[in-house]
This record gives sequence, structure tokens and C-alpha cells, in this order.
Amino acid sequence: MHTLSLLCGLVLVAAPALADGGWRLVAEKDGVRVLARDVPGRDMPTFRGEGTIDGNLYDVMAVISDIARHREWVESCSDARLLRKENERTYVVYQRTDAPWPVADRDSVVRSVASVDLKRMEVTIRFSSIQSPLMGKVDGVVRMENLRGTYRLKALGARQTRIEYEVDADPGGRLPRWIARLATKRLPIYTIRNLGKQVARTRGWYQARVGRWLAGNF
Repeated sequence: MHTLSLLCGLVLVAAPALADGGWRLVAEKDGVRVLARDVPGRDMPTFRGEGTIDGNLYDVMAVISDIARHREWVESCSDARLLRKENERTYVVYQRTDAPWPVADRDSVVRSVASVDLKRMEVTIRFSSIQSPLMGKVDGVVRMENLRGTYRLKALGARQTRIEYEVDADPGGRLPRWIARLATKRLPIYTIRNLGKQVARTRGWYQARVGRWLAGNF
């Protein structure tokens, strides 16, 4: 994630705080809206991206659950590994995020749990950092000990999916305030946009997995 690339292509929005718990609109691009909410004593606010993806709910869920390929679409992700699969809904995952020089990269070990409501055609994936012996700390990389987030997916008919991507993270270590604020705007926009591209690129790859979900085994 180079500094110049961070500065390009974003539509930054100056807006008053929204009524919904202090959320405010801070950026909008490619059909994705970014909301942020300040956290006392921390430079990085909680952020939430909202957008619509061309692809059905199962195709989107299949891409998100393919951890090893997160590097292909999660913004600034340089490493992603499935450390343990407890069941079809619960994973322990390692992920590393690039940071612009001279800032140290960040990484985390999270437990991810999906809940599925097939009647409402909704999927919620909640992830939070954990202490785990499955992945030791990496020299020169700051481990984010306090991270949690959510993907909320809602089918909009058979061909589109509404997505909310929310992250509440303390990046730890030394992180310039301007980088934290810019990442807040950039990460959700490009992650949701790239997820849509990955769904289009991989459509049909996950037929066996989707078949299990349709059969009610997920």
C-alpha cells in the first residue's frame, strides 16, 4: 500500500455526524459509501463500508470463505492463511496488512464465525482477534491484539448482494494519524469493489461448496 496510491482516486466527503450512533459519512466512490465513528483516545476510527455487488449471496459467501485467496481482493492484504477450520461456519485465520514505508506492517489472528438465515437470505460473519499458538508473532510486524469486525450480506434478488463491511481496530504501535484516517476511507471502498470483481472472476468455481449450502448443510 504505497503512500501515493493512498492519495489517489478517493472522493472525500465533509459531512456532519449522522444520527445513527455518531456515524458520519467520510467518503464515497464506485457505489460504496464509507461511514466512520471516532473512538476516544485512538487515531483510527471505527469504519463501515456499504455497497452492492453483482453476484448472488452464495457466490459472495464462497469468495469470502476462501481464505487463501484473500490476497487477491482484500485491500492491502499481503498474507492470508486458514490456521484451523472448526466447522463450515467457524475459522481461525491469520492475515497481514501492508503499510507504507517506514510504517510497520500489521497482522492479526482472528476467529471468524458465520451465522446464516436462509429464510431472510442473510449471512453475518463476525471476526475478532484472539491469542493463538497457531501463529507466532512475526519480527518487524505489529500484531493487532484488539480487532473485531463484521461482514453483513443480504441477497437483493438472485443476482445482487448488499454488503456492509465494518472494522473496529486498534492498530497498535506507531501509526501516523493521517495514515490511520486515510486507511479508514480507502480500505472499505477498495475491499468491497475488489470483492465484486473477485465474485465475477470466480463465478462457478465453488459449485460444490454452494451446493452444500443450498442443501442446508452450512
